[in-house]
Amino acid sequence: MNSTSPQPSASLPATDAASAATDPARTALLDALNELLEAERAGARVAMETGRSISEPALAALVDDIHKDEVRWCSMLMRTIKSLGATPSSATGAFHGKAMAITDLDERLKFLNRGQAWVTRKLQALIPQVKDAQARADLTDMLQAHHQNISRVEARYTAPATVEPTMAPQTEEPPVPSESVALIEHILTRFHEVHRRQLPELIQLATKVEAVHVDHAAAPRGLTDLLKSMHGELLEHMEKEEAILFPMLARGGNPFVVHPIGVMRAEHADHAQRLAQLLALTRNAMAPEDACTTWRRLSAGVREFADDLQQHIQLENDVLFPPFESPRG
Repeated sequence: MNSTSPQPSASLPATDAASAATDPARTALLDALNELLEAERAGARVAMETGRSISEPALAALVDDIHKDEVRWCSMLMRTIKSLGATPSSATGAFHGKAMAITDLDERLKFLNRGQAWVTRKLQALIPQVKDAQARADLTDMLQAHHQNISRVEARYTAPATVEPTMAPQTEEPPVPSESVALIEHILTRFHEVHRRQLPELIQLATKVEAVHVDHAAAPRGLTDLLKSMHGELLEHMEKEEAILFPMLARGGNPFVVHPIGVMRAEHADHAQRLAQLLALTRNAMAPEDACTTWRRLSAGVREFADDLQQHIQLENDVLFPPFESPRG
């Protein structure tokens, strides 16, 4: 845990300060580690003292988990500082006093979460500078644990009605034109343009969820890579339709149009297989009960994308293509 306005770390003993003075990088690392130690000690105290007044079992368990994590990271930071030949700070960060001055329980927990977010920012900046492999691994574990605790607290204050805002438009689809040129325009605006927005957003959400929930049993491991592959394949497919097939169909087709249609049908089958992988990996686009806001947004977005892509494929296969595949007299 941490202070939103971090206090300077405690000074090193004279012998430590003398040896550190010759190595600015070591001095900066020790300062950062001691600052984090003071912050985690403050967070541990806040969680412990706050937990005593909580009667709700689920919330009490959550705050207890945070307390245990903070204690764990205090021990790790002290061990790391000692391994560098320095003496760990014994101070407690000012965050403790600021948090305990907040009397409303929910507001204090939100403040605690902001403190955890401060720690993640510090760790993200610090980890690339740490050369020791064990220390870097420990700090990375600390970063991941803080992300998870942040998500758990965020989930408590997320209203269920707001987690799937993108699903509402699905209830009223615009009428599908029957004339080929108008139908092609409908496909371009209703599906091609929408997919080009959907997939980059899903990739961004999946990247965050996989990073934050790396240790969660239901984490969608490999989802980001799958979405990136689907994005590239779908972009290439749509570009071929827009550049080759759709202009041919808009001009009324010709005897050779069955060949590009056949290619598109085969790629549709590939997209359907990818879609099955996507739904399997995301448990049919269902987020677990303890999912954070980002994970719920990801699941809602995957469901919307899956529904759209299925409609897109079906509309082309069953409505747009058949008239051009039938023999003409």
